[in-house]
Amino acid sequence: MNGSGRASFRDARLLAAALGLAAAALAAQLLFRPIVGLANEGDFGRVMRPAGLRYLTDARDEIYYGHVVRTFAIVPPASAAGGYRTSEIPLARIARLANTVAFSPTTFDLRFLAVVHAAILLAALALLILATGDLAPAARWAGAALFVFVFTDVGYAAAFNSFYPQTASLLFLFLTLGIAGEAVRRGSLRGGWLAAYFFAAALFVCSKPQEAIQAPLLALMGVALSGVRARGFWRFAAVWLGAALIALAAWYYRATPRVEVRYVGLFHTYFRELLKHSPDAAADMRELGIPPDLKRYVGMHAYMPGAPLLDPSFQARFLEVYGFRALLGFYLRHPSRLADRMARAAPAAFALRPPYLGNFEKSTGLPPGARARRFALWSDARARLGRHALVWLGLFFGGNLLAAGVSFASASARGRLFRMAIAACLSIAVVEFLACSFADALDDLGRHLYTFDALCDLVLVADGVWIVQALSRRRAAAARDRVAARPASRS
Repeated sequence: MNGSGRASFRDARLLAAALGLAAAALAAQLLFRPIVGLANEGDFGRVMRPAGLRYLTDARDEIYYGHVVRTFAIVPPASAAGGYRTSEIPLARIARLANTVAFSPTTFDLRFLAVVHAAILLAALALLILATGDLAPAARWAGAALFVFVFTDVGYAAAFNSFYPQTASLLFLFLTLGIAGEAVRRGSLRGGWLAAYFFAAALFVCSKPQEAIQAPLLALMGVALSGVRARGFWRFAAVWLGAALIALAAWYYRATPRVEVRYVGLFHTYFRELLKHSPDAAADMRELGIPPDLKRYVGMHAYMPGAPLLDPSFQARFLEVYGFRALLGFYLRHPSRLADRMARAAPAAFALRPPYLGNFEKSTGLPPGARARRFALWSDARARLGRHALVWLGLFFGGNLLAAGVSFASASARGRLFRMAIAACLSIAVVEFLACSFADALDDLGRHLYTFDALCDLVLVADGVWIVQALSRRRAAAARDRVAARPASRS
């Protein structure tokens, strides 16, 4: 076996070992009872109805928050409330079809959806591991180990046994970035890889309304990876595919249900955040021009009895008048209030697991809201950093951008692509954090930051691989210097 053959064998062995361990960790949590999942906060209907699934009970205490429900009835598909769209729906339909063929045409087992989710994650991990193929052996093994350890943590895996659209966000973003990693390794993004990149990016931006705003950044990254300075077909293809991605995201965002998503977000961000935490709510309302009689809604949740979202008068006086632009202008005029909101939002960036959603079925006998403790090393370690959240976030983002910028000029062509990809991931993460922090109430921020958390963890893994690779190169260079010095010392 020649050197190339031995290297290919080692890469295949590494990939098989990593994917085998990841599959075993996911199966242990998701498939074998007591299974781990994430209880319904109220969003499951957006996916279940179009997929043709419904609960077997109408008891609210069995459906929401406390426990995971594993078994559902298969019914004719129907439209989601307000026409909500998400790329999680096709995944649920695939799982329903597999369930019908392999298990039952009338009863759906949630674990079939977990298998679909896990398969996509394994494919994405395979791409990310293969992207390290040209690195030193120590860096490749370190990357594989970190990918498996971090992304099979229960903080990520629990959502695989659920109908939350955030799962599709994570999976399709990872596919997009896995393809980008392969493009970095190859030196460009062309051919089928180019089409696959923009297809995965399209599924990501259509997973949740908050992801649609990431389309321009993903389009720019795709064009950059295609070799924007090179002439030819692939550059123009990337530009046109990028433009199509932005147009798709704009259409998807405009199709977002007004009441169920936009109105709820506006109500929460003004009345449950800005005015609830104001030192003088009446003064803020006067500055913004909000009618003073609406002060009775300050602190109220959109789903509480008496909430005015469906009131045509309230819609006309507030929801159709005030938007996020006015909110942003207010915070720019009051930077101390902006700093306060960021300080309150920052700890959620380290809370990978929602504390109010249970992980187990009711049949286990565990109390409502019980959380799994296995496979939680990473999410527990992250949570401990929340005490000094702004400091850690500043060090993480500032350190990575500084390292990428300082070393950019001296890097190889592929090294520059890698640094550009890191900068793109950090930029997407910042946009994700700001969108989640300003578009809704902060008391549910942790679950909405699922994709943000994944981006930060992916960059942390890349940092680890980068460090190991640098150390390996330094050690190899030192070994070469010692070998070169031997003849001179003998003479």
